Amino acid sequence: MNSKHEKRLAEYRKVIEKELLQALLPIEFSVGEAMRYSTLGGGKRLRGVLTLEFCKAFGGDVAKAVPVAAAVEMIQSFSLIHDDLPCMDNDDFRRGKPSCHKQYGEATAFLAGDALLANAFNTACFTAFSPAGIKPANAMSVVSALSNATMEMIKGQQLDMDFEGYSEDSDKKIDEDDIINMYNRKTCALISAACVCGAICADAPDSDIHLARSYGVSLGLAFQIADDLLDLESEKAGKTTYATVFGVKKSRKKLKEYSDMAVKIAARLPKSEFLRDLVEYMTNN
Repeated sequence: MNSKHEKRLAEYRKVIEKELLQALLPIEFSVGEAMRYSTLGGGKRLRGVLTLEFCKAFGGDVAKAVPVAAAVEMIQSFSLIHDDLPCMDNDDFRRGKPSCHKQYGEATAFLAGDALLANAFNTACFTAFSPAGIKPANAMSVVSALSNATMEMIKGQQLDMDFEGYSEDSDKKIDEDDIINMYNRKTCALISAACVCGAICADAPDSDIHLARSYGVSLGLAFQIADDLLDLESEKAGKTTYATVFGVKKSRKKLKEYSDMAVKIAARLPKSEFLRDLVEYMTNN
């Protein structure tokens, strides 16, 4: 990513972090501490960045999209807290520090995740109540897009758990479509919703919203397969990914296919250089 785009990325992150802090700081008790611990404790904010950039790409006022970008990041944080729980992926660490349930206990972690999801929708709607904000109808579309994405993420997590224990010799038969379907739900749903919400904030027409969604799906699949390859050597026993089922060679081929598709879609968008750079950045970092 060139220096100009790195600067834009840093600026986007800065405004998202500020919005997250303002939204989460007033929340009291241990649940508020846990929410801030998990949400403000790092992360590249790439989903929120996509929301802001798609608003910009379609000629919108980026400031209007900032609360929506923060909402997207809250939903991402909610999903990570719940995914890390012992009843799910049972991960003790997240971003180099103890995961939320290890730091605050399982009960508070559950509540923190639930509260982040609820607060995400409150934050997303905030801009609709400002005279300079997005149209109320667009705010409703944003809420619909985010709620649908959340449902898809939940279904994807269920599929992820259902696929555990797969092996070539087991009775479970999982084909490529099964794994791509899981990724479309668990990973692509929020990434594509982030893109769509940015387009909605810019009051973009349906044709542009469709392009935003298509870019997000292709980018999400590339991003997930890149992550599979990165984690291949450290995968937990029984964890089923594209790389563990189909191997490195086919995974790299698929990664290039989806990356190229995202770049091709981006090329159809106005001011697409940053979005094209972001494909490489998200699949190589």
